[in-house]
Amino acid sequence: MYRLAKQLTDAFSRRFARAVRETYGEDEAYASTPLGRLALGVFLLLLLLLSFLLSPYPMYVATLVAIGALSALGLHLLVGGAGQISLGHAAFMGVGAYTASHLVGLLAPVGILLGGGIAALFGLVLGLPSLRIKGVYLAIATLAFQFLADYVFKNWEAVTGGIRGRTLPPAGLFGLSLDTPERLWYLVLLFALPLFFYAKRLLMTRAGRAFMAVRDNDLSARVAGVDLVRVKLLAFALSAFYAGVAGGLLAQLYKAVTPEYFPLSVSIQYLAMVIVGGAGTVLGAVLGAFFVLLIPEVLNSLVGALGPQYAATLAAWRNVVFGLLILIFLILEPLGLVGLWGRIRNYFRTWPLPY
Repeated sequence: MYRLAKQLTDAFSRRFARAVRETYGEDEAYASTPLGRLALGVFLLLLLLLSFLLSPYPMYVATLVAIGALSALGLHLLVGGAGQISLGHAAFMGVGAYTASHLVGLLAPVGILLGGGIAALFGLVLGLPSLRIKGVYLAIATLAFQFLADYVFKNWEAVTGGIRGRTLPPAGLFGLSLDTPERLWYLVLLFALPLFFYAKRLLMTRAGRAFMAVRDNDLSARVAGVDLVRVKLLAFALSAFYAGVAGGLLAQLYKAVTPEYFPLSVSIQYLAMVIVGGAGTVLGAVLGAFFVLLIPEVLNSLVGALGPQYAATLAAWRNVVFGLLILIFLILEPLGLVGLWGRIRNYFRTWPLPY
């Protein structure tokens, strides 16, 4: 019986779930097994049909989580990939959002791309201090950029609208008005899917390995021939580009842009996504965004379900409960949700064998 189970498991692994990759092409592929390609195709089909399966409010939450995952992915590339700390991620999102607010309607996709490009230019400038400083000193430099951006958002009224912000009409795509989350979902997919596939491929190529070498030990990476200037500036530019695109999409979802959307607390929230999800992986960005963005929505629903007499008290404790959940999770699972998923996957990969 044991021999039969082992033979069946080996046959399944060879045919569908081969763990050993024999060529560089297989290592860089998005799905190197027939089962993986089937799962990828089903997942993409589910994303395309999601707007027909969910009601308006769950669709709004799904769109918000997708935008958050896209922005978190940019921070994953910087923090988890290249090992550079940033507390100014929300500022890059604000740059993208305010830029996109000036190109609306049918030009909204162009405005979102332009917002990402301008945010990437700011990322290059902010990446210059990383060539001389690192660690907590780099975090303070990015924190200064966050405060500077917040001041500009509130006071440059000709561009940002000041405290009142700017309102946006619905975006347009191929002549269709994207005035609901169900329709805006496809604009989000138009940007998110290529950027997610690019990030997945990047981390498996020579450039991604250079990122990880700088993260582990930049001195050893330089001795090995890695161009530190190029890698660090590229990491900051890519992170800012992802954040800028996500900020532009967020502006289209909210139909407005104000400085209140991009404070320091949002930068800390995205840093929490990196830690909770599992730094340096595309899956970690998605899982971290799900956890950090969905838990507050669940707590809000709980507050509403218990009645108005408890609403004020529970709302005051909501952030405390949210913070405690993150702390408990990190104590129980230091590697994040990716580490938890890896253990579950490895268990079923060897099942029914004991090891």
